[in-house]
Amino acid sequence: MRGPRLVAALALAAGLLGFMHVALTPLAFATWTIDALWFAGSGLAIIAAAGANLIGFHASDLRRRAALTVINLAMGGFFAAAWLVLPEPQVIIGGALFFSLAVATLPLRKVAANAA
Repeated sequence: MRGPRLVAALALAAGLLGFMHVALTPLAFATWTIDALWFAGSGLAIIAAAGANLIGFHASDLRRRAALTVINLAMGGFFAAAWLVLPEPQVIIGGALFFSLAVATLPLRKVAANAA
């Protein structure tokens, strides 16, 4: 895996984006509507994906690293889909973070367990 520090930094940035998403929910929505719940839930999904990267980026087996890559590609895909309805800078940032994490976690070869 390329640069554990890079993965950690990207995952922390993604986690902060998710926390901001959740924190802004009450400011963006006056009442709890279905849209507000989707907004908050999206932020929680971003936090969960970032957390998976923080927990799993030291994984040495191919399955775990492949799972991280799939998570990151899915999140990047969701951000790409969001761009169609919300072409805003935060959507570009989120997509770039998760597509970068996908590249950084690609399971190209098996790594020794202590090679972090």
